Amino acid sequence: MTKSTVIAFAVATYAAGANAQQFWNLGDGLLSTSISNNGIVVGDNSARGDYFMWSDSAGVMSIGGRVAGDGIGGQATISHNGLVVAGTVFNSGTGFYEMGRYDISAGAWSSLGGIGASSDAETSSGWGISGDGSSIVGLGWVNPGSAHAVQWRAGTGMIDLGTTSAGNSSRANNTNFDGSVVVGWQDNDNGRQGAVWVNGTQELIFNNDGFAAAEVLSVSNDGTWVSGITYGGFFEPAELWRYNTVTDIYEGLGNLTDGGGNSITAGNAMNADGSLIAGGTWGFGPAFFGNAIIWEEGVGVQRFSDYLDLRGVMYEDGYTFAYVTDMSSDGTWFTGWGYDADFAITSFVVQVPAPGGAGLLAFTGLLVSSRRRRAHA
Repeated sequence: MTKSTVIAFAVATYAAGANAQQFWNLGDGLLSTSISNNGIVVGDNSARGDYFMWSDSAGVMSIGGRVAGDGIGGQATISHNGLVVAGTVFNSGTGFYEMGRYDISAGAWSSLGGIGASSDAETSSGWGISGDGSSIVGLGWVNPGSAHAVQWRAGTGMIDLGTTSAGNSSRANNTNFDGSVVVGWQDNDNGRQGAVWVNGTQELIFNNDGFAAAEVLSVSNDGTWVSGITYGGFFEPAELWRYNTVTDIYEGLGNLTDGGGNSITAGNAMNADGSLIAGGTWGFGPAFFGNAIIWEEGVGVQRFSDYLDLRGVMYEDGYTFAYVTDMSSDGTWFTGWGYDADFAITSFVVQVPAPGGAGLLAFTGLLVSSRRRRAHA
């Protein structure tokens, strides 16, 4: 397969009355996990058991790899320029699943190995990719019962990031643009804690009450800001948060104030400078029927649908946004999960007008008063 190209979208102003498409429903059976800066999406094809790639110009195509399940971990993630995908792939030479790197232009996977052991059918798994595509992070097995966070770097190979709690596992979930800051979790005797590795050195994250923060999921381009998951009480909504890896300051960001907040909240996606954090809040189980949320610096936490309404984004009538899995570094492309009027779980892609766009500035009053608008086919 040759490299797919994505049609450039012209963001229409309302004064001109243009009709650029802003919302795509990818349909049943596809769970998006990552999006590039030019709107290329990757994720799980549950029916096939492999990864898919989507663009507006090319539609959905299979790219191989292995979705998580049956003792195999990992997820598909894509570099900012949309040229490299990370995930987990079968190595026919070893007979095990391993962290892998997919070159879109070549249409081929490379297996990246592990750190010396395996568990069941897996040696390692890929969970995140740096913005520049030079670094892939995830988990590697040191024995059948213990795993360490690992990082593969172009020109260096696989690096064991280790554990700071003897006999307990760790995992890397994501990394910043150049791979210098890795985020994930560290298990210890008291449970699981959010962790960051700055140039290979681990730091554990605590909230403002001195308790361990939960696992870290997202990171800004320069690695200064990170965010992740929070577990609240049964009747107490969990708050979104971000942590500064330079000043070591934990910042609680709150939750929805309209009654939509729930006991689990996650910041799964972050823009380049950490001023936008998106994800979801839900009560239990998977996030498919939760409320997608976005925190905007200077504004606070909002429903993702309200955020889109304020920007005049047109989307499918009856569609509910449940969880944002990723956004582009400039905060104009989003992908995630939701459900339609028939409660069918699907993945969505949204393109938001760039901040300061002429249409947005000229028609703020109209956009604020408008609610959901039907997406153009």
